[in-house]
Amino acid sequence: MQYPKFCCTAVCALALAGSANAKNITINDLQSPNSYGFGAPGIGQAGEDQETEPGTASGQHWDLEAFTLNGSNLKVYSGYNLLQGEKPYGLGDVFIDVNGDANWQPGADNNISGTTDNSKFLYDYVIHWNDRSGTSIGAGTYDVYKITGDSDVRFQETVYKSGSNPWTLLAGQSNSDHVSKVASGSMSVAVDASDVITLEDGTQVTGGSSVRPHFIGDLDLSFLGSALGSQTLFHLTMECGNDSMVGRVPDAGSALALMTAAMSGLAFVGRRTRRQS
Repeated sequence: MQYPKFCCTAVCALALAGSANAKNITINDLQSPNSYGFGAPGIGQAGEDQETEPGTASGQHWDLEAFTLNGSNLKVYSGYNLLQGEKPYGLGDVFIDVNGDANWQPGADNNISGTTDNSKFLYDYVIHWNDRSGTSIGAGTYDVYKITGDSDVRFQETVYKSGSNPWTLLAGQSNSDHVSKVASGSMSVAVDASDVITLEDGTQVTGGSSVRPHFIGDLDLSFLGSALGSQTLFHLTMECGNDSMVGRVPDAGSALALMTAAMSGLAFVGRRTRRQS
């Protein structure tokens, strides 16, 4: 029996809709890229692969490549060594906004080598590495803090690239009345030395090798519960601010539209098949 070719299209669309939970949520960090790869001004989702920030060191070992989200699982793809860092700078904390009001764009606070406060940025959570030693964050263990205040919650600024601010929660802020610990965990990190790796949503990042591989960090966001939704935003950089990466959860309506289109296609196939039988 031969099926109409549009039946395959509908079935494929339905399969794609079924895997729509896996998304590349990387967006452009709005800084002019220092492209070092094959693309200009950068390649991959939002042009954030194969680039660092303007005026900074280039190369795979400084490149934050992509964020993907699958349910409550956040993956960080990076040429930069997530656990060990790159001398002399270590990985920054993950800053999270859940209500869509974060002022994450470059220019929010363009000082360097100092401190800033959350009234500049309006983040709601911080995944804070709790085992720093030099450039290393050890085994990647972390505490998650919920932020309920602004001007009295302090962040540490980057030491080189101001547009990437901030990079970590200031030490001792866990004692603040407006910073409360809500979860703990550990980021597992896999290493892939392939040149090109395909992410779980089907997009790709490139530039890996046995000398400069890709590092894939895995974070559990279940602590966010129902707060994890459309427009939830993530910000990550390293101490120097050499590369900044931002991810934002897209509107769920796009996945719903795809599912609706797939179901409509199947319904059309059903009607056409009945007419031909």
